[in-house]
Parts: sequence; structure tokens; C-alpha cells
Amino acid sequence: MLYLAENLKALRKEKNLTQEDTAELLGVSPQSVSKWERGDTLPDITLLPALANLYKVSVDFLLGMDKINQQQTRNNVFIAAHEHLQNGDVNAAIEVYSEALKLFPSDEGMLSDLAIALALTDDPAKLSQALALCERVLAGHRNEKFHHTTRAALSLILLKAGEKEKALQIAGQLSHVRESREHILAEIEKEPAADAINGYLKLIALGELQTTS
Repeated sequence: MLYLAENLKALRKEKNLTQEDTAELLGVSPQSVSKWERGDTLPDITLLPALANLYKVSVDFLLGMDKINQQQTRNNVFIAAHEHLQNGDVNAAIEVYSEALKLFPSDEGMLSDLAIALALTDDPAKLSQALALCERVLAGHRNEKFHHTTRAALSLILLKAGEKEKALQIAGQLSHVRESREHILAEIEKEPAADAINGYLKLIALGELQTTS
């Protein structure tokens, strides 16, 4: 309900209603209307249809779903997270994706990129979470590009977790150029150190090879 407060305020003013007018029409106190518009509290869910009808909009519009679902909103998430990754701030990238997924819980691109960011840490719990996210994407998404990218990441994350045989099995399913069987199988056979694996994961996430200092 990211945009509810500002929408309630803007729509009320558009209808030339005071907070007292709105409160009277809805059977609530003016203080409640004021708190809604400041974002301090939320209206009871049962009031949303009445508010939508009062302002002659849909409940989705009232909640700001039109803005939330705009592609640019998603794009901004990736831009911000990629900038953090390029600057070496993995935890900030994880935070960006984690917060965004509260609004877009089924966005496979964000899930896949979050998995990569989690795998760039040295935290075993986050590595396990990264594996689970990759498997979730592969189980649910029908877009082959997402599958290729996520398989590539999963194979490297498995290698980082010490599961080389599973990594080879997943890598053998690859075909996309940047995440190809040849590239990933060659990387796994080298048994690279964690820093080198991180560099290749960043290549998958950002499209450019990240060297370590």
C-alpha cells in the first residue's frame, strides 16, 4: 500500500472535500482520515470499497497498483541493486531485492538476482537461501532466458557450496551464450576459488566480468 496515503489526500482534494466531509460520509472520525493521509495508520480493509466509490476510482487505483506495476518501478530496482554490486556493496544489493520482493514476490528476475547476491557473501545460511531461490525460479518460470541464467548461477553456487557433481549436472543443461555449457563446465573443472566464482556470478548478474583486487 505504498501509494495509499498520497492517493487518499490527492483524491479528496480533487473532489473538494475536507477531511471532516470525508469522515462524515464514511462514519469515521476526522482524526482517522488525517492519519490515513499521513500514512500513520491504514483504513480498515472493509472501508476500501467505500473509499473507492466515494472518489470514483477502483480499489487498485486507490492502492496505487498502477504505479506499483509500472515496468519502470521494476527497472529502478535492478538499476539500484546493480549499482550496489558494481560498488562492491553486496549487502545493500540484497536489501534492495529483498524489499522489492515484498511488492513483487513472484518476479523471477529479482529472485534470480537476489540468489546471486546472496551467493556473493561468505554466509553459509545465505548460500543455502541462494540455492533455494534458484530452485524456486527453475521450478516455476517458463522463460528460457531466465532458466539459462538461473541454471548458470545455480551451478556456480553449488560449486561454491562444495557440491561439484551437482554443479556439473546443472551446467550440462546450459545452452545460452554467456551461460553456456562450455563456459560453465570449464569453470567448474578448474575448481576456482570463491573469489573467482564470485567474479563469474557478477558476470552473469551484470553482464561484465568483475575482477577481484
